[in-house]
Amino acid sequence: MKWITALILGAILGFVLPLIFGGREGVWLESFASSGTVAPFANSPGLLFSIPIFALSAIAFRMFFNWHTR
Repeated sequence: MKWITALILGAILGFVLPLIFGGREGVWLESFASSGTVAPFANSPGLLFSIPIFALSAIAFRMFFNWHTR
């Protein structure tokens, strides 16, 4: 897997997981997962981006698929 693909998948997870767990109004911002979570647009009602999930999942995707294809 190329780095760009892993980064794209990580970015998708970084946006989707906070939204699944309620966005700004849900349990995401009330738990430990809120550290490293930012709101990319100030006027957006619920869009959040989790930087730790983005980085860790991109690295995990890259490592797993590189190991798996060899």
